[in-house]
This record gives sequence, C-alpha cells and structure tokens, in this order.
Amino acid sequence: MTLEEWSGQKVVVKRNKSTKEFHEFLIIYAYSFISMLLVHPSAPPAFSETMRNEGRSMRNALKNIGISTPELISISNADLVEEYIEGGDLSQALASGGDSALANAAGCLTGRFHRAGYAFVDNKAQNYLVRGDSLVRTDLGFIKKSSSSYSRSMDIGSFLASVMDIGRYRQVEKAFYDGYLSETGGGFTYLSLIIRNALSLGFSSDTKATFRNMLLNSSRLTIV
Repeated sequence: MTLEEWSGQKVVVKRNKSTKEFHEFLIIYAYSFISMLLVHPSAPPAFSETMRNEGRSMRNALKNIGISTPELISISNADLVEEYIEGGDLSQALASGGDSALANAAGCLTGRFHRAGYAFVDNKAQNYLVRGDSLVRTDLGFIKKSSSSYSRSMDIGSFLASVMDIGRYRQVEKAFYDGYLSETGGGFTYLSLIIRNALSLGFSSDTKATFRNMLLNSSRLTIV
C-alpha cells in the first residue's frame, strides 16, 4: 500500500502483491480454523470475492445502509486506488487518546451491518479510518453475506482483539458495546470473547497489557 498523488489529489494505491495474497490466505485460514476449533463450522470468504467486494456495487450497498467508504478512484485485477483519508486509522486514534466515541461509532456500524445480514469478517480497528468525528470503512474484501452467530462473533472478536493492548481497553470495549447494542438490541455472545482472546496475541504490540485486559470480567456485556 502506498500514498501517491493523482491529478493533485492524494490517493491510496493498494497493489495485488504476493504479500497481500498471503495476508488474505491467513485471514481465510484463521476464519476456517477457529470455526472448526470452536465447533461452529462456517464456510470462509472466497478468494474470488475479495476484489469484487472492493468495487462500486458493495460501496453503494454500504452507503445505502449508512456506512461510508473512501471514494473509489479506480480498480483492476492489479491494483485498487481510493481516496486518502487524512485522519489515520481508528487503532492509532484510540491508542493516542482519541475520543472513545469513535469506538462507539465502530460498534454502531458493525451492528448496522449485522442487521443488514452481512459480516465484515476482518473487522480490525485498523480497517476504520477517522474523518473528523465520524468513521469511514475501508478494506472491504472479506465481506460475507451471513447472519450466522459465528460470523457476527468474528466481527466483534476481531475488533476487540485489535484494541486489547490499549491501556484504557475497558472504556473502549464498553463504548463499542454500547454502539453495537444501540443497533441490534443484543449484547456480545460468549463466542465473540473466546475469538477475541484467540486472536488478540496475534494483533498485540504490548503483551502485558493484552494479558491484563484479557483477565478483565466482560461477562456483563454478553448474552448466551
């Protein structure tokens, strides 16, 4: 991924390199492996769908349910070019003391997507870009049409895992929960917390903080 300038506009260029293909393989493998390990067998997103999901059709579908995405400049089998968002990603914002209301917004968007019958699958905080006091969702490749408990738990668990090493994790977790609850009327499943713990060490840059936050009691946020 590189930052370039096209006709005076800053853009992000994502090229379909071998490292990107390896990243996609890891996500699909993790999705499948964890689903079998937790006895919730679920078909993984198909490789063939990843570029299609990045296209205008999916972006328009997201827009129609109130989820913003970066403006798509161009897309091909070789690369994807989209608008550059100045505010950086949500993970960076929260780690540097950004308003926890942004985590609430991520919870709202995740819940809204679930109500529409979809799952992001790869729902890391890094996949939300900050524009002022709102969020823009990028990296759409692994979106899946699914209302399964596992797919939804994967979305919740992967988001929480990606912020587990933040010192004020409990505050961020509660904000995300409140946003999700406002859209769905339901809390987190226990399965989402198991997935959170399974993924968190792979995302963590501070193992001590991650283990400390993993031991916090989050049962008050869960439903069966």
